[in-house]
Amino acid sequence: MKSPTLLSLGYMFLVLLFFQQAWAQFPRECATIEALRNGVCCPDLSPLSGPGSDRCGFSSGRGRCEVAIADSRPHSHHYPHDGRDDREAWPTRFFNRTCRCSGNFSGHNCGTCRPGWGGAACDQRVLTVRRNLLDLSTEEKNRFVQALDMAKHTTHPQFVIATRRSEEILGPDGNTPQFENISIYNYFVWTHYYSVKKTFLGAGQESFGEVDFSHEGPAFLTWHRYHLLQLERDIQEMLQDPSFSLPYWNFATGKNTCDICTDDLMGSRSNFDSTLISPNSVFSQWRVVCESLEDYDTLGTL
Repeated sequence: MKSPTLLSLGYMFLVLLFFQQAWAQFPRECATIEALRNGVCCPDLSPLSGPGSDRCGFSSGRGRCEVAIADSRPHSHHYPHDGRDDREAWPTRFFNRTCRCSGNFSGHNCGTCRPGWGGAACDQRVLTVRRNLLDLSTEEKNRFVQALDMAKHTTHPQFVIATRRSEEILGPDGNTPQFENISIYNYFVWTHYYSVKKTFLGAGQESFGEVDFSHEGPAFLTWHRYHLLQLERDIQEMLQDPSFSLPYWNFATGKNTCDICTDDLMGSRSNFDSTLISPNSVFSQWRVVCESLEDYDTLGTL
């Protein structure tokens, strides 16, 4: 990754999918030489008798380590590059065994609950109230903005990101996993980027971008809903506040005006540079995580 640049107004609104067979990009415990070489991402939950003694929370019935099941149905003719992209048959380019969680248990090690559930056994319904952002009180708006800013500057405790494709993931020497830390909010942005990035076809070739894996298919609505739920869960854990919820914005109410583009919310436009956010907004100090998209597409880096 190159050093980031100041966040522009357009980037401000750029807003993983976990199946019952749980996976993510990439659990810290699985970003190791051993896990990558063995192709096994089944972290321990509460190991009492050494490493590997409680994979996926097996001892408490939360889950088990199983062969990763990927969708094997063929692509349509719109995507003619079968086998060229790490996202195909995810996550089998990296891992062939992952955690399959039971019941309402979830997470890369089955240590959390599925959205909408809580309690030690994940058997208690949790109601999250999602309110209109513009209806929040001044104090509530401040707490929301502060939570986003904290997430932007807090290293994600569970996940790291890959900086190379699968064939280069162990580095030039074959012994140096190519991963980096990332903040909670940047992880949210990066997973969206990873899902829509072009397919790298090799040095000197133009990357294929005719198919957008997150926006041009039947999973558009559900994928983005889950994407937001993951950010909400991460912020809840960061704040140690299970009642935290992301508000919604009805963009139609402002008609031709962005009614949340104020310095107490998402930031107004700078009077000095129309492409930037007002310096009076905390978001004006944010930096972009996915800066050099052209380099990523031509060099195959992430």
